[in-house]
Amino acid sequence: MKHTWTVESEDSRKRLDIFLSEKMPEVTRSQVAKLLKYGAGKVNGKPVTVHRFLNTKDKVEFDEGFKRADAKAAKGEASGKSTDLPPLVIVDENPDYLVIDKPTGLLVHPDSNQQSGTLVDLLLDFDPKIAKIGEYPERPGIMHRLDREVSGLMVVARTQDAFDDLKRQFAEHSVDKKYLALVHGEMNQDEGDIKFRIAHSKTKNRMAARPKHEEEGKAAWTHYVVLKRFRHATLVELSIFSGRTHQIRAHLLALGHPVMGDELYAPKQPGRSLKAPRLMLQCIELGFKDPKSGEPKEYKLKPVNAFAEMQKKLS
Repeated sequence: MKHTWTVESEDSRKRLDIFLSEKMPEVTRSQVAKLLKYGAGKVNGKPVTVHRFLNTKDKVEFDEGFKRADAKAAKGEASGKSTDLPPLVIVDENPDYLVIDKPTGLLVHPDSNQQSGTLVDLLLDFDPKIAKIGEYPERPGIMHRLDREVSGLMVVARTQDAFDDLKRQFAEHSVDKKYLALVHGEMNQDEGDIKFRIAHSKTKNRMAARPKHEEEGKAAWTHYVVLKRFRHATLVELSIFSGRTHQIRAHLLALGHPVMGDELYAPKQPGRSLKAPRLMLQCIELGFKDPKSGEPKEYKLKPVNAFAEMQKKLS
C-alpha cells in the first residue's frame, strides 16, 4: 500500500522514521528503517535515508509493500547476518538526562560514511522525544561524544534546558571525566601533563599532536597518572581538560605511549607483540551538576574484562 502525507508544523524537525512509525502504528520503526534503506520512501520526490529530518510542507511518500526491501531483509536473516544494534545500557535514567555506558564499536551519531546503526538510533528507540533536543538534528540530545572504538560513560539530554546547561558545563570544563588506558611502553614519570596542540594530520586521515612551540591546531590538555607498570606496557588513568577529537589517543602517541589496540594511532615499533582484543581505552568516571537541582552527580564503571585479560598476559 502506498501512502502520501504533507508535513504539518507540529511534525517539523521530526525524523522521517519516527514520523512514519507514528503515521503507521501497525509497522514497527525497525521495519520502516529497513524499507527506507532499500528505497521505499521519498521526500519531495527524492529518495531519502532514515535520518532525514522533515520540514513543514514536505511531501512524504512511502510504499508499505515495497518488495525489494522485504526480499533483501529476508535474505539477510536467512544468511544469519544480524543488523541488530547492541542494547542501550542505561546507568541512570532521569527525566532530564540519561547516563549510558556506550559499547566499543558503536558510532555515536551519523556521519558522511554511516547514516544508520548509531547510538542515536538506540536513543530515539528508547525516547523519541529526544529527536527535538539539541542544536543539530543528526545529534539529538548529544553535547559530547566518545570515539567509535572507545567505550564508557556518556550523558545525553532529554530536555532542551538540560542540553543547554550540560553544554555550558562542558564548555566551562567543569565536567569531570576520567579514562582508563593500557598503553605501549613503560612510562617513566608517575604522573604528568600533555599539552600538545591538536590539529589535523597533514599526511594521514587522523589528528596529530603538535610540539609546544608550534601554533597550529587547538590547545589541548591531558593529565595522566600511572596505576601500574608492566614489561613494555603501562596502565594509566587520564583526565582531560579540553575536548578535542581523538585527544587522548593523539596525545599518547605523541608522548611515545600509544594506546594498545589502536589501529589508527598505532606505534611504528610496538615492542612486545601482544594483540589487544579492542582499543584499550574506557571512560570509567563521569561527574557533572544536575541541570535542574545543581546537585553534584558522579558515576563510575568497572573496567571492562579486556583490561584484566591483557594485564594477565602482561604479568
